[in-house]
Amino acid sequence: MINRYPAGPQRLLRLLNGRAVLEVIHRAGHPITTTDLAGRVDLSRPTVAAAVSLLLERGVISEVGPVTGRKGPAPALYEVNADCAFAIGVDVGHKKIRAAIADVTGRVRARTEQEGPSGRDALVERVLAMCEDLAGQVGLSPEAIAQVVMGVPAVVGPDGRALSYAAGLPDAGRGLGEALGRAIPAPLILENDVNLAALAERRQGHGTEVDDFVLVSLGVGLGLGMVVDGRVRRGATGVAGEAGYLPSDRMIAPPGQRRDLVQEHLGARYISAEARRLELPGDGSPRAVFELARRGDPAAVGIVDDTARSIAYVVACVVPLIDPALIVLGGAIGGNGDLLLAPVARHLADFSTFRPRIVASDLGPGAVLLGATTMASDRARESTYAAATAPSAPMEAPMPLS
Repeated sequence: MINRYPAGPQRLLRLLNGRAVLEVIHRAGHPITTTDLAGRVDLSRPTVAAAVSLLLERGVISEVGPVTGRKGPAPALYEVNADCAFAIGVDVGHKKIRAAIADVTGRVRARTEQEGPSGRDALVERVLAMCEDLAGQVGLSPEAIAQVVMGVPAVVGPDGRALSYAAGLPDAGRGLGEALGRAIPAPLILENDVNLAALAERRQGHGTEVDDFVLVSLGVGLGLGMVVDGRVRRGATGVAGEAGYLPSDRMIAPPGQRRDLVQEHLGARYISAEARRLELPGDGSPRAVFELARRGDPAAVGIVDDTARSIAYVVACVVPLIDPALIVLGGAIGGNGDLLLAPVARHLADFSTFRPRIVASDLGPGAVLLGATTMASDRARESTYAAATAPSAPMEAPMPLS
């Protein structure tokens, strides 16, 4: 009698089982036996053993020796082969370029940092050279890198190449995404730098505690990284979070005249201009101003309070729209929580009836690079694991019905 409802192809089932076992090995984060694997996945021990054999053959896991300290035969231990794929994260800042290479488990193997050049072509050459250097440090060519993710101070379009609102990049970002795509021989994704910092906050910062939060990143400019339901929200065209373009509360424009924008009263340039106007000692940089405020200089304290007021206004605009559980202050200026948290809360009481919890980020200046490297490693892992559990030959056709 012919079975009219045959099971799926055995090769396909083997590959699906292999992916399930691979995910368990990855999540374990330490060497694991087939017995332990069978206890964590709904598969028989022989099926798990067959899956392990497939993964060893595909090179995505390694046998790392027998279990010690047990009676009887020592079972083998298996873990993800960290060297099966590598990814590079890049942070193109206003002054410096930082980059790091991580293996498929997310562990960073090497870092590099250089001054950012002024021209577009020079920037592309600098980034390519840094990627080549990092790949060489793990014994690979740039073509062998599974994924590159690059954070830029710009709005990135849905295609991952088109840049806008990119005043901090050479030539305002014109043609930069396309030029980088042609030059970098590995798969490349461009992403807004604040979105990447929010991803880093989600994985390793205060955002691990909640699924809905807003990162208020203040440095040269202002940007929001909005995480809703555990995911960074970019919007239809990528401009979600560009809070610097909110209309300012500091003026009422007559009909037909645009109001000032928030960014005109907030950020590094504004702080430096105020420091010069008030003739503060030092170089007038935000860092110098905040250090003066810590020492009690009244004019510097006034600038810090002015900054806190603008941050509070932005928070008041955002909170009723997405109801975040947490506001995180980050960036070179926003991260000064010792000076900003209290006045931001005080000014927020004047602007809004809502009282979200506000904290300062602990990730420091490496947040964007951490987010870029995290995204790159995630994507490299997904593509590598998918390839390792994909058929290397055409699938067996199912038995035809009769």
